[in-house]
Amino acid sequence: MDKGFIEAHRLWLERHKQSRNGDRLRRLEDGHSYLEKALLEKVWWPAFGTLDDLHPEYEVRDYNDGRRYIDHAYKPQGIRLALEADGFNPHIRDIERWDHADNVLRDLHLTADGWTVLHFSSDVIKYRSRQAQQLLRQIVWGQEGRWQAEDLSLEAKEVLRFIKRQGGVAAPKDIIAHLGKSPNTVRRAIHELTTRSLIRPVNPHAKVTRAYEVTQLGRGTGF
Repeated sequence: MDKGFIEAHRLWLERHKQSRNGDRLRRLEDGHSYLEKALLEKVWWPAFGTLDDLHPEYEVRDYNDGRRYIDHAYKPQGIRLALEADGFNPHIRDIERWDHADNVLRDLHLTADGWTVLHFSSDVIKYRSRQAQQLLRQIVWGQEGRWQAEDLSLEAKEVLRFIKRQGGVAAPKDIIAHLGKSPNTVRRAIHELTTRSLIRPVNPHAKVTRAYEVTQLGRGTGF
């Protein structure tokens, strides 16, 4: 087991316990069990190396104004991602049909409220974790990239589109020539994109930046 994860998980869980009481604390103590922890250890931690902005046993209100809980809610600014660890047992085929319908409605309710709901089976967590890590990165970076790009200026959007069309790397002089704008306008657009981590200098230590490349966040912007 990753020692870095063990300590990070201990501190993270203790912090959330200290912020809760009553039913919410009991739910956390009872609900965050083996499979929920395994989802973090085998999939989330190797993908991102941090537990920041993750909330275990996150409480939401459902369509009947009842309480529901998400195994792990990822809630940085502008994003709602629900991660569910789904166990398997020989009796799963015997699940009551109305319980199944209720679970489906619960996911639909979350989606209507702006959540992206991701289910990870125990077999995926245990035996196909690397594939799950890769897909999870794509989903998270895509959502973060789209949020970061929501209110970009028109010039910044055009710069990002151009760099993408150039294979992900472009020189400032080529960007200026493409936009037909003044160097100052292009510099402002580049600054806007670098500030939001959508592009970065190819050589960050050089005195003069010869080229910029699209970051993972930038690839997920959708344009």
